[in-house]
Amino acid sequence: MPTTTYGPSLALDQVAGINTIASCAAIFLVCIAYSSLGGLKAVLWTDALQALVMLISLGAIIAVGVQEVGGVSNIWEQAAKTQRTEFFIMDVDLRTRHTFWTATIGGILLWLPLFTTQAQIQRYNSVPTLRQSRLTLLFNMCGLMLIIVLCSWIGLMLFAKYSTCDPVGADIIKSPDQILPLFVMEVLGKYPGLPGLLIAGLTSGSLSTISSALNSLTAIITGDFVKHYRPDYSEEKLAVISKSISTVSGITAFALVFVIAEVNKTIQISPFSTLLHGSLLGPILGAYALGMFFPFTNELGTILALTVSVLLSAFVGLGNIFSGRAGLLPDQKLTLSTDGCLLANYTIDDFGKNSIMSRCVGDWKEDHANDSFFLKIWSISYLWQPAIGTISTFLLGIIFSGIIVIIRKNSGPKVNESLLSTPFLKLWKVVLGQKYLDKWVDYDSPPFTGDPSAKLRRNNNELANLNSNHKENQFSVTVL
Repeated sequence: MPTTTYGPSLALDQVAGINTIASCAAIFLVCIAYSSLGGLKAVLWTDALQALVMLISLGAIIAVGVQEVGGVSNIWEQAAKTQRTEFFIMDVDLRTRHTFWTATIGGILLWLPLFTTQAQIQRYNSVPTLRQSRLTLLFNMCGLMLIIVLCSWIGLMLFAKYSTCDPVGADIIKSPDQILPLFVMEVLGKYPGLPGLLIAGLTSGSLSTISSALNSLTAIITGDFVKHYRPDYSEEKLAVISKSISTVSGITAFALVFVIAEVNKTIQISPFSTLLHGSLLGPILGAYALGMFFPFTNELGTILALTVSVLLSAFVGLGNIFSGRAGLLPDQKLTLSTDGCLLANYTIDDFGKNSIMSRCVGDWKEDHANDSFFLKIWSISYLWQPAIGTISTFLLGIIFSGIIVIIRKNSGPKVNESLLSTPFLKLWKVVLGQKYLDKWVDYDSPPFTGDPSAKLRRNNNELANLNSNHKENQFSVTVL
């Protein structure tokens, strides 16, 4: 939560001159208010509105910005001249920052962990049927792809504008996060409403993320701890407790903004966010995969795998950050220049000193051919970091579970058939045989899609209604 707030707040400082901490405080205050009072229903409706605002702001910036920069053809030409339109770089070196493989395999494993979090599971179970859950995922995929395409085109548009005057290299701005606000104020500021629309889009992104996180965190604490240890509490008392948890969680997250501000003085927000994403969400996806695909894995084996994978991912991520600060990582940046900044009425000391000459992709490999083993590990592209956590958890979970079964000399409790992936269950039946599979899979218990699901959904409806009208809110919350 703090990282998703602090980054946009830096941009707000550039656009509107609003103090970074003040804007963070305002965002958290609003999120705490409607998350605590409105519950899941309020979060879902505001998320839908905020997504619409983000799409409108991106579309408006592109529609006006393309004309100001010289049209689509000029934007594409500027990008093509500096090798920014090469989609099929088939280099298999994991250190190469962006390739076909990092964008496909690495990209899939980058985004998939986001769909196994409590905030997303809540949404899957907030609709009545499995079919509707699948439809929501389909709509989410289409919307997400649209946003990525729009953001990518804005990136090309910004490069076309600043191809001869890199604002960061020229010390015009302090962070790459401020390039878009600079463009809006400098080029699009003459159009009434556009700077405000950018502020609305940035704020909507933060509000959506924080409110979802607060609501899911409240659901987990209330369902897994409060109701577990105090089953005698009334619904009214649980409602008060859940509101208090949401408020305290929001205040705690806001306090961490000050920590992020100090971290940002040492390392930028982007690599720090990648570190958290790869070290925590990647292993969680691996744990989900173990539970879905392998009936013979067990709880202890999965926990051990998670622990080792988090440490391994953190080792790679921290090594990447500190090696980068020390200037030890391969420099794979493409053409940037500050040579045209004087023409744009900017004053730069030691003109030309910050110019970056064009280089060919792959030239950096010659300079880093003799790097140590650990430095090569730390040089792995950031897009592979979540994959490291996912794959290591997946493999180590199988190994550790097998060792534990051998030590215990029993397979442990059976897994309900409905909790396993049907295609993989058929695969194991062919590979291992039904007799061996019977030791691990429970075929006799009723599936979770039957009556037990109805009871679970009723319980979850009660939990979702704690923060809103108990009679009117028909949404449900699944607490992991």
